[in-house]
Amino acid sequence: MALSYNSAPFLFVSLLSISFTLTSVRADLVAEVCSKTLKPAICLSALRADPRSKGADLVVLATVAIGISQTNATSVRNLVSTLLKQATDPKLKTRYDSCLESYNDAIYVLGGLPDDLKSKDYDSLNVHAGAATTGASTCDDDFEGPPAEAPQLKDASDKLQGLIDIIVVISYLLMKGH
Repeated sequence: MALSYNSAPFLFVSLLSISFTLTSVRADLVAEVCSKTLKPAICLSALRADPRSKGADLVVLATVAIGISQTNATSVRNLVSTLLKQATDPKLKTRYDSCLESYNDAIYVLGGLPDDLKSKDYDSLNVHAGAATTGASTCDDDFEGPPAEAPQLKDASDKLQGLIDIIVVISYLLMKGH
């Protein structure tokens, strides 16, 4: 059956529609993932800022989120180290020292996430991402009483927890076979 000249525009429009539909479905994956996180604005900002996220599947989004989380955790650890060096109050020094240990643990755990993802061990990915979040929240918990947590540390910790939560959500979706 030969394609007539009259049906060519219909075929072109149909293929174009399918292409736009597939693109928008993939673009919606970022929105879908982020809508399930505790901090959707952080998620959307982080994932949309990385060009690999456009049209990505869950595995690529997980790779992006892991990389961003690792970089961010290192930055927060460096902030804690700076705050520790500047602290004169012995209570603050003790808290920052504890926070430094918590962030070192979180960075270590985040370092294993690419292997979990590569081996498709989504349960471990989920558990380990949750453990990395605990490192950041443990630091925050150290500041329940005076002296107060430095605002820049609190903001950085909140952001890191929001970034790691992206991995938790994606790992859950991967476990469900999304």
